[in-house]
Amino acid sequence: MNRLLTSIVILLLLSSISELKAQFNNNHWVFGDSAYINWSNPSNPVVGNAAYYRRNGSSTIGDSTGLLLYAGLINNWAPTDCYVWNKYHQRIGDSTNIYGGRWYHSSLFIPHPGNDSIIYLFTTGVTNDPYGFYSSTINYKANNDSGIVLQKNFQWNNFPAFDGLMGVRHGNGQDWWVISQRWFPPSGLSPSNEFTLYLISPTGISGPFLQNIGSTHSTNLGQLVFANKGSSFVNVSFRGLIELYNFDRCTGTITSTIPIEQEPPSSPYSHFITTCAFSKDDSKLYVIDLSQSNSTYYLLQYDLLATNIAASKFVVDTFVIPVAPWTMKLAPDGKIYIAAADGNYSWPYPDTSTAFTTVNNNLSVINYPDSLGSACDFQPFSFNLGMGRSYFGLPNNPDYELGAWVGSPCDTLTVGHAENEKNDVSFQAWYNLEWNMIHVNASKLKGKSGVLRLFDVEGRVVYERKVDVIAGGYFTTEIVMNEIAAGVYIVSLTTEKDKIQVKIIKY
Repeated sequence: MNRLLTSIVILLLLSSISELKAQFNNNHWVFGDSAYINWSNPSNPVVGNAAYYRRNGSSTIGDSTGLLLYAGLINNWAPTDCYVWNKYHQRIGDSTNIYGGRWYHSSLFIPHPGNDSIIYLFTTGVTNDPYGFYSSTINYKANNDSGIVLQKNFQWNNFPAFDGLMGVRHGNGQDWWVISQRWFPPSGLSPSNEFTLYLISPTGISGPFLQNIGSTHSTNLGQLVFANKGSSFVNVSFRGLIELYNFDRCTGTITSTIPIEQEPPSSPYSHFITTCAFSKDDSKLYVIDLSQSNSTYYLLQYDLLATNIAASKFVVDTFVIPVAPWTMKLAPDGKIYIAAADGNYSWPYPDTSTAFTTVNNNLSVINYPDSLGSACDFQPFSFNLGMGRSYFGLPNNPDYELGAWVGSPCDTLTVGHAENEKNDVSFQAWYNLEWNMIHVNASKLKGKSGVLRLFDVEGRVVYERKVDVIAGGYFTTEIVMNEIAAGVYIVSLTTEKDKIQVKIIKY
């Protein structure tokens, strides 16, 4: 294929993919007993009703046209009864008996990066068989937008899972990382710090990629939440672990950890963490801690900018059982919302007026979560759900609107040619099919020496060598591609004064 034509085709494809990924959003929450919130206008959210009515967690996905899909449990605690509903609030055909998805953070929708009709539903088995990590493939546009399940319960591993399934956009702004954790029952015998990652790209699902890092935990209950910039996440466990992890969105590597609270090595366990959330500016972390000694839930704030994060702990408010605040979530309006179950009633709540209470007919709100201490303005049970009621769960959604990691090695770049606006550096790289090599030329460089690298789209370095710039700021070389597969790559030249990157395609 002509190199110019190839570049044009790839650019059109990347533009198309950018348009595809931009349409999905976090504006639609379905949870609890028929509760539905539409955040399309964050300053004026609309409360409605949905077909879902269960005590556990759910997952939802929407786009600019509205709610698309939601999923969750049907029969309480049944391990094969996760179903999917479409935007008409009808169950999608053949979505019955999807494995997993029965806990609070054990199901997740991820859009296919290369097909705007396909959405993956990922689920994990936490408590009983069938254990494992599963994917189900849904064409949500089929059947006049009623949807159809194309493939169900594809098993990627058979590990018992921690209730902390989550996803984050790849640094290239196109693909996705999905992250889960292993759990070793019976609880407490084999504490684990093993993370499992999968890469979701236009070519499908790849993995698993395993990494052991950070503190161990011995329970299967907890939550994993990414910060809003996507470069870090927090992990909390029911037995008291609170830990921050730094994350490389290009490579999918957990690079370091910051322990805040540790899980005790053995019982008695005095603190039980159920949920966590970052403030919009990622400066504050909120958790809910259940104290076994006095049957009280504590809403806690940690200042992530403090020198000693653990010492910055501030008690925002308390709740006494049978009130059970269990899950919190940052909303599109920048506030954090907390769902609580009313323990005065068993599940399901009776459909009587007396069973619509202050606790279950409202969400509690942290109005200014970026603010320190009491200035965060916590208002318990202040957001009314209309005819809906809350239990323990809120939607377990990634940030569908997170963009590319700007300036990273896997950022979306010009194909073949780039110019540095500050000093007019010209940098060209193109693939020669006949010779199977990349030609690299640069001029007007300010530095004298540097490093030439080739990254794949996952941000991995597949080629690297030191280089020298000749008199006049010129540089030229070739990269032989005999042992490098076809695909999209990023050529990067970094000197002590220059940093230029362009995208090339080997076909």
